[in-house]
Amino acid sequence: MYVYSDRIARRRVASDAPHCSRLRPSRLGPPAAVLLAVTILAQSGVAAAATAPNLGTTSTYGVVSSTYTNSNTSPQTIVRGDVCFSTGPTTPPLTITGVTRSPCPPQTGLDQTAAVASATGQPCTFLGAGAITLDAISIAGNPPGTIPPGCYSSGGAMLITATTNVTLSGPGIYVFRPGGALTTGDNSRVILASGACASDVYWVPVGATTLGANNALSPTPTFSGNILDAAGITFGHFANLTGRALAFGGTVTTDAATITVPGCSSVNAGVSGAPALSARILAMLALFLAVAGIVTLGRATRSRQD
Repeated sequence: MYVYSDRIARRRVASDAPHCSRLRPSRLGPPAAVLLAVTILAQSGVAAAATAPNLGTTSTYGVVSSTYTNSNTSPQTIVRGDVCFSTGPTTPPLTITGVTRSPCPPQTGLDQTAAVASATGQPCTFLGAGAITLDAISIAGNPPGTIPPGCYSSGGAMLITATTNVTLSGPGIYVFRPGGALTTGDNSRVILASGACASDVYWVPVGATTLGANNALSPTPTFSGNILDAAGITFGHFANLTGRALAFGGTVTTDAATITVPGCSSVNAGVSGAPALSARILAMLALFLAVAGIVTLGRATRSRQD
């Protein structure tokens, strides 16, 4: 009787063993790792990808305006590109390397309008309802004032504080759409880094653009990108733009400024840039995926041993 009971007991233990093994703590598998990665992306503040507007015939111009005024401050303004206007300056720039046309060809106005419509018609990352100070915002885990490629809009003006820098970091398309004016403080800079190209940067404000003055003539750009602004564009003394001042229907005002049409290779118009991730976010993703891979491998090894 004792032997019979012992055998029954051993059989019960053996039959219960698989059920006991199922009670081991659950481990992170590939589906959970993917879900976790998606969660990280959703919470990382990834910028909306931007599409490059097609500038058409305006692409060769440093200045497009209905009225162009130029200060008589020495040294004189230099424009490396074409210039067009209906009403020209009393004192023209010291140097214009391209063609001067008066009035502007009608097609330049049509192309500027189409480019503005393309920029304003795409989804953007909304930075806030009021005025936004670009040197103070943090996007996708980057330091304040360091902005990855993407489309950005605001309900009010976009500002850059005097003597500060805004860095556009990484190759891709940048579109900025202030709901008001675009204003940069004196001696501030917009810097291109890590493959960013001035041809791929577009500023499309609702209000007028004012680029701050500089204490001294700068051999390097103090602002970068294509400004499309029929409300008018004003350059402070010694402002240095690598880009285009496109204000068909408005006024462009320069004061010993330097304007250079970009020569860097741009992304084709109409092509979208990929959403930007900061290095910190990419490192977090890599870490979680690596841990998930190690745990999954260990689980498979233990399963074979069992």
